[in-house]
Amino acid sequence: MNPIHPGLILLLCAALAACGDATAPTSENAPQAESAASALTHPSDILAALPPEAQPYGLDVYTAKCVACHGNLGQGIAKNPALRGLTPIAMQQKLHDYRAGKAAGAQTAVMAAAVAGLSDAEIAAVSIYTGE
Repeated sequence: MNPIHPGLILLLCAALAACGDATAPTSENAPQAESAASALTHPSDILAALPPEAQPYGLDVYTAKCVACHGNLGQGIAKNPALRGLTPIAMQQKLHDYRAGKAAGAQTAVMAAAVAGLSDAEIAAVSIYTGE
């Protein structure tokens, strides 16, 4: 068995490094970089950043704020929509939009009032609980 010469390994590493794209981002790529930076942190990352005793439980938040309008299983009641089909990130985005006054719809005022007092951690917890 012939060992590989260390110089050959260095040469191959240098060749592979030279193959990378070291060009600066063009103006076409800049909006993509901005949108990625402004994206929300995943709900589980928000909760993981807190000490265990400070992490809210999604079921507690859901029971206190959501169950009256969306039902025990998130099936929706009367004109209130079902929550099925939303990912945790999509749910988190919707709740942040309602809290910020960005969302629009038939129940905007009710939802804005419901989430007004929720912390980012509580929104993350309920998003994980309700998201699929």
